[in-house]
This record gives sequence, structure tokens and C-alpha cells, in this order.
Amino acid sequence: MPIIAAVFGALVAGLVYWIKYGNGMEHIDNAVRDWRGTRRRMASERQIRSAPLRSLRHPADAAGVLMEMVARLRGVPTPEQEAVITAQMRGIVEAGDDLDARMVFVRHAAAQAPDTTLAIKVLAPILHDALSFAERDHFADMLRTVAEVHQGPIEAQERLIDEIVRAVAEDR
Repeated sequence: MPIIAAVFGALVAGLVYWIKYGNGMEHIDNAVRDWRGTRRRMASERQIRSAPLRSLRHPADAAGVLMEMVARLRGVPTPEQEAVITAQMRGIVEAGDDLDARMVFVRHAAAQAPDTTLAIKVLAPILHDALSFAERDHFADMLRTVAEVHQGPIEAQERLIDEIVRAVAEDR
């Protein structure tokens, strides 16, 4: 036991000496500054990547981004998945809208989204305010239709759809 105490005392004495006389405090300050800078940079990058999501105001765009995110859980969306998403979008946008331009923005916003949790947090209130109960059920069916491409939904897609449906139904 005295040997452990002696080793511990020597370590503490060495640490105190390093901090006081060996520029240890400067090293600690630099490490803390780097850690804080990294946290700020990551928060800034996250905010920049979420800007396309935060700029959405139209419920059809929000629905398109969420459908695209459901498709992206299987990897890069295939042409078949994109065709299903476009067909679903064609049913909810106004007749005079430029669907191709809207889909480009939807794909970009989905690709830039840092994660699905943030996308749901940003987009669910838009859909909650704009959709009636019947339209919410139709939206859930649209999400399931996208997930069923390529031999049915995978478990991650089912979880995401359930999370989206719950978030849209909640009054925030």
C-alpha cells in the first residue's frame, strides 16, 4: 500500500510541476480551445447542412423530402424508387407546378439533411399544420408505397415511417 501511495504522490507531484513550470497550462488551454472550436465547427456545419430543410415552406416539398429519406435508407435511391416518389408527388402538387424543378430541390434537401431526426423535427410541423386527418393517412400510405419498392420495406424504413407518422400527428 505505501508503494501505491508513493507512486500516486510522484504522479501528482509530476503533474503539478508540469502544469506550473513546464507549460502544462498552455497545453491544457490549447486542448480545451481545440475541443471547443471543433464543437462550434460541427454545430456550424450541421446548421449549414440543414439550411435546405429549414427553407422549405410548402407541404408538398416537406412530404417529398421525407419520402426521399425513406428511400435513402436502402442506399442511393434507384430509378424505380425515384419514379415512385415522382408519381406520388405528381398526385399532391398543383397542376401548374414545375415538378422537375421541385424534385431537384427535394433531392438536394434530402441529401443535405444531417440526419432523419432533424428532418422530422423541421418538417413534421409543416405537415401537421397543412394536412387533415385523411390527408395524414394518405401521406402515411405514400411513405409505405415508397418503402415497398424492391421487395418490401426493411426494418429501418418501417421504424422511420412510424416515427414520421407519429411526429406529423403530434401537436407541437
